Amino acid sequence: MSSIISIFKRNDSPIDPPVIKEFRLTSKVRINESLTSAENIQKLFSTSSTSLGRKHISQGLPLSTPNTGQDRPAWGRHLEFIVTCIGFAVGLGNIWRFPHLAYSNGGGVFLIPYTISLFVLGIPLFCLEILFGQFASLGPITIWEINPCFKGLGYTMVILSGIISIYYNVVVATAIFYFFASMQSQLPWSSCGNYWNTCSCRARNMTTELTDSLVWYHSNGLNCSGLNLSVLQVSSPSEEYFYRYVLNMSKGIHEPGKIKWDLTLCNLLAWIIICLCLIKGVSTMGKVQYFFALFPYVLLTVLLVRGVTLEGANEGIKYYLTPKIHKLYVAKVWQDAASQIFFSLSCCTGSLTAMASYNKFEDNVLRDSILIPIINCLTSFYAGFAIFSILGFMANTKGVDIEHVTTEGAGLVFVTYPEALSELPLPQIWSIAFFFMMICLGLGTQFPSVETVITALQDEFLFFRKPRVATIFRILVCALGFLLGIPMTTYGGYYVLQLLDTFVAIPLLLVGFFEIFAIIWLYGYRRFSEDVLLMFGHSSGTYCLFYWYYSWNWVFMTPVVLLAILTFDLVRYQPIISDAFPLWAEILGWTIVLLIVIWTPLWYIIKAVSLCRSQRNTGTRKTCCEMCREINQPTDKWGPRNSMDRLLERYQRIRSDASSGRSGLFINPPSFKSSTSSAYLPKANFAVRNSLAVSEPLYLYDDDLSQRN
Repeated sequence: MSSIISIFKRNDSPIDPPVIKEFRLTSKVRINESLTSAENIQKLFSTSSTSLGRKHISQGLPLSTPNTGQDRPAWGRHLEFIVTCIGFAVGLGNIWRFPHLAYSNGGGVFLIPYTISLFVLGIPLFCLEILFGQFASLGPITIWEINPCFKGLGYTMVILSGIISIYYNVVVATAIFYFFASMQSQLPWSSCGNYWNTCSCRARNMTTELTDSLVWYHSNGLNCSGLNLSVLQVSSPSEEYFYRYVLNMSKGIHEPGKIKWDLTLCNLLAWIIICLCLIKGVSTMGKVQYFFALFPYVLLTVLLVRGVTLEGANEGIKYYLTPKIHKLYVAKVWQDAASQIFFSLSCCTGSLTAMASYNKFEDNVLRDSILIPIINCLTSFYAGFAIFSILGFMANTKGVDIEHVTTEGAGLVFVTYPEALSELPLPQIWSIAFFFMMICLGLGTQFPSVETVITALQDEFLFFRKPRVATIFRILVCALGFLLGIPMTTYGGYYVLQLLDTFVAIPLLLVGFFEIFAIIWLYGYRRFSEDVLLMFGHSSGTYCLFYWYYSWNWVFMTPVVLLAILTFDLVRYQPIISDAFPLWAEILGWTIVLLIVIWTPLWYIIKAVSLCRSQRNTGTRKTCCEMCREINQPTDKWGPRNSMDRLLERYQRIRSDASSGRSGLFINPPSFKSSTSSAYLPKANFAVRNSLAVSEPLYLYDDDLSQRN
């Protein structure tokens, strides 16, 4: 354990050489205050037990805050981080949203705006959050030492991550419900005549003409004879199974009804799985993600191989890829492409920052930040073949066009696709495979989302990281998530889920914009780039990547695209007011938005006022511009969390002065004579602040730690 050694300037000691106030060594050295500053410095080098210890002098920041990181877990291997990010990014949206967007927005042409959005919006934002988290090794709340006024943005991220985890887990619970329901001799959604069906239910083998009379008797005695059904009046067995049995939906959100206990138990099972996989943090999550993130690709490939062998599959794939060039001139197509990239990568919830915070300081996440989004997009494109091959078969079986059988969201996953699977030989096998894939995709996204909430609170409140408390805390977080999800497992719960899913999109876009604004515009692209280069070095490839790609996107393109998406969403927004959603539901939705985003401006105002008052008490007078610049400076705590990461060869410059925003200066060290330290002293540098006031700390650095590297 390294010790903090403070050398205080004596009144009779000269200003030159500069006084070193705070630094950290790997060995303990007793300081004799009767010695001059220079003599004390010489003693430090001469008494250090090892050559590496003599050189391990950290960044000039208050060293009581950063620690060795020994109480914080880490990934067992860097591959665990990559697999976890893939599992987090590749989720249910890749299956139930992208294929529908592709065919409805121009087929193969949609890939043009989709790819452009990937490189202009997706990769830059994904990379920014990963670099941000790895550099500071802190959760999404505590990490805002980079700008304390924006700490409320961290709370907004955590609230968003918590809300999404709660309602997303209900979708996973529904997949678990279908998984167990598939283990029956006859799939319950393949036929009519069940007690949940209505007279509108019509299976494919019941009649050949939709205008024919449907004659069958309900098991409860309902007589459905003598009915003439039109196309619009007919509902499929899978549709009625989902809405009338699995959900047992009420007439609207104003009728919550009873708790659906079978669905609630599935939700409980999902939370138990999450709790067990996160009980030891990333050390257990990283291991289970090998399965939950990678096994869906096996099942997806199996479904694709089976799908392309079915009759009519080629028509489905053709419909999926047929380009419609005129769609490129439609603004909605570009907005849909950018929105899909943004939401499919799961940015702006703090999860990427939290996962990257467990990396080693020097891990090459620049490569990962490009690789993972590309894998995510290719997975979406790949999944489209599996989906539309089955839909082509379904359309061929029904004798209708594909546009009459395709849909998106829950309707695709729990209605259309199960109906298509029920038409296959041995439908139970294919249903089990499909819904197990959906469970794996959902849990692969859930693990990092829930861990984000836990990590953020543990980093902000260190009490929750104590060995005995940490396990109990994790269990309580999962238990609270289950309890808060119960309203969404009632008869009217699906309306609550739709309400949350509709209104969380706006805060996510706002978070993305303000995150870039705080890091790139206020903290500064130059300073952030220097932080990143401290981790990865100054190779020509890194320079080109930053100054020819990320600079343009972070500074200009990405925030502009985010504002454009937000503007389009607000302009195109249609109130959800209907029979199922009364006016108060619309008000409730916007209230949720307000409660999510209010923490960012509220925290900023409180913190800014507090800083202004503290400076007025000192008697200093500054202009509004100077005050604004000063309150948006990082604190002395900003930097790598692990003190050893502050000893890297490239870590030579102090953070910008919190009061002036100016970088430190380099001066040559004074000449010290010591037989044990002379080999190292010529390579040492003193980094001092612009002001040499006695009250300010001055810092010692070493620019040659090759033995450590």
